[in-house]
Amino acid sequence: MSLSFNSKSGEVEEDGWNLMSSGGRSNHGWRSQSSVCWVGATALCLGLLLLTVIMVAHNTSAINQWDSKYTDLIHVLTKGRDELRDERDQLKIQSSNLTQELEALRSQYNDVVDSRDKLQEDIKNLHRNRTDKSCKPGWLKFNNKCYFVSPCGTSKTWEGARKDCQQKGADLVIITTRDEMDFVKSSFAITWIGLSRHEHEDKWKWVDGTFLDGDGFWQDGEPNNSDGEEDCVELSRSATAWNDVHCNQKFSWVCED
Repeated sequence: MSLSFNSKSGEVEEDGWNLMSSGGRSNHGWRSQSSVCWVGATALCLGLLLLTVIMVAHNTSAINQWDSKYTDLIHVLTKGRDELRDERDQLKIQSSNLTQELEALRSQYNDVVDSRDKLQEDIKNLHRNRTDKSCKPGWLKFNNKCYFVSPCGTSKTWEGARKDCQQKGADLVIITTRDEMDFVKSSFAITWIGLSRHEHEDKWKWVDGTFLDGDGFWQDGEPNNSDGEEDCVELSRSATAWNDVHCNQKFSWVCED
């Protein structure tokens, strides 16, 4: 741009051409900057679009993976459910079978109980028949047992008394209770009982083969084997207890059937 001085007006004048040229150059620069902005914006949009496409593709892959896992999980759960149903059905069958077996066992148990009750009733009847049976003529009954008391005035040795009982299908009395002893001693002053130690010098033995259990009903200081051969036992009414004496002595006796 050029300037000139007007002598008439006294003002400085600017060359118009130069101004027009300067304005044209300014417009051209603005258009260049605008083009750059549009290119940048377009590139940014394309970048964002590309990023969006990438993210969508990635998410789609992830979704597909989750969908596959979900499908597998559904398959596993369905299979597990079916197996549980099968197991449940098997348990129902087993439960039904066990119920039937239980009913059969209950029926068998009831049969056994009935048989047991019948046997118990039969035993009671047998016991009743046994206890109710009468003793032989001349025998005495005490506590469901039958006893034979030797005739008054007769006496025998211990062996002789036992043979007499055996001939009657019995044996010398075995005393197991105080009541039985009181019953036996009421017959005579002195009575043979079925206790001796012929075979075992150190132990007293009943005629049925059993050994004396416990202390028995001995008199004070008995048995003492005073003469060395007191191997048989008599029951004294006065002493109300047992005494060991020589087996060859003769006393009354009591048999027990």
